[in-house]
Amino acid sequence: MKEIGCMKRKSCFVVLLWFVGMLSLTACQTNPNAMAPGETETIRLGPGDTVPKAAASPQSLLEPVPWSEARDALVSDTSLSTWAAALMQSADYYQKQPPTTQFSFGTLQIDAATMARASRQLANAARSHKREDLEELLMANYQLFRSPGSDGHGNVLVTAYYEPLLHGSLQRTQTYRYPLYQRPNDLLEADLGDWYPDLKGKRLVARIDRGQLVPYHDRTDIDTHHRLDHRQLELVWVDNAIDAFFLQIQGSGRIQLDNGKILRVGYHAANGRPYRAIGKLLLEEKVFTKDEITLPVLKEWLRQHPEQVERVLAYNPSYVFFKVLNGPAVGNIAVPLTPGRSIATDHRLFPKGAPALLKTSLPALSPDGKTVREWRQEMRFVVNQDTGGAIVGPGRVDLFTGFGPEAESLAGIMKSEGSNLYFIAPKPLP
Repeated sequence: MKEIGCMKRKSCFVVLLWFVGMLSLTACQTNPNAMAPGETETIRLGPGDTVPKAAASPQSLLEPVPWSEARDALVSDTSLSTWAAALMQSADYYQKQPPTTQFSFGTLQIDAATMARASRQLANAARSHKREDLEELLMANYQLFRSPGSDGHGNVLVTAYYEPLLHGSLQRTQTYRYPLYQRPNDLLEADLGDWYPDLKGKRLVARIDRGQLVPYHDRTDIDTHHRLDHRQLELVWVDNAIDAFFLQIQGSGRIQLDNGKILRVGYHAANGRPYRAIGKLLLEEKVFTKDEITLPVLKEWLRQHPEQVERVLAYNPSYVFFKVLNGPAVGNIAVPLTPGRSIATDHRLFPKGAPALLKTSLPALSPDGKTVREWRQEMRFVVNQDTGGAIVGPGRVDLFTGFGPEAESLAGIMKSEGSNLYFIAPKPLP
């Protein structure tokens, strides 16, 4: 970007130092160990986007463990065809990387070419429906690694996200008056590691205002003060400000247009402001208790209190810009997400695209699709294909549930503490 060249000048350099000090990086929030109750909403990040420098390096994580910790997966996971489909998506991702690109499983380094072969091998075994063959393959050629979790003992919090359906129009009307914006052309991004190696992975997100580098507009600037109006940035107009807000948190979704067509949109960029969960605000204000708050409850409260919507939404200054998708929702490795199989983790810590196992409790819904009949312990095969702004550190996982009412209900309710996350790595060749 030509504008970034101004940072070489002394005045911009001073602004840069100030900006680095105050900037919360693209679509990120605080360390999960300090995360407030109810702070489980997630902003999806696009391909190539990053979150702040982690407290621990990938090499210090993922402890080798015996397969005996995960034998239940071969019994409880009853349909592996979708896992095979997700693995093939990861194989495509690895195939596009330079063959020698390294992926970290703790201290073990595996190159992209090996990961591509391993993903295809596991997919073929999963498709065969012969569990004995898959078990034999895993025991002989793969090793298991466990995340230390948030407490050093494997404790992981699992939440979920989905692809929502909104209603909109390509033209602004009295009904459809809340815009989803595409990425503004004055939004500047740069990896600070290009200037300072110890800041690698930290992103500068800014704009130029009267020759000065300044933070990009926050949510109040955009939604209340209309700083992006009259710039032809509106991708589509929707009928509900609350739904538009939560679409930014989910990161992708479908818009049912007034002409009968479906428009699919996905994450394109964010304004670089810190992500703050509005659930945390309402907990602090004692509107809800920790046990009460879920996504459906939060949405309903906002709808019942329209006079509070602008204030509450403004608590989260982070803002997401969208682009039209010509296919399904994709994660941060730019491959389609597979419902029930794709997970989001902190991509600075765990290998992108890697096969994994998730031991957690999943809600079984009543016939009304809204209430939980019971929580079932389950171990399932998953694939690490996404990341998110609230998914920070080794103790957080987000499970993609897909599209539709059931997917929305599961995502709104899912919050399972005491879960475990394992990664599956090919053994090095002799």
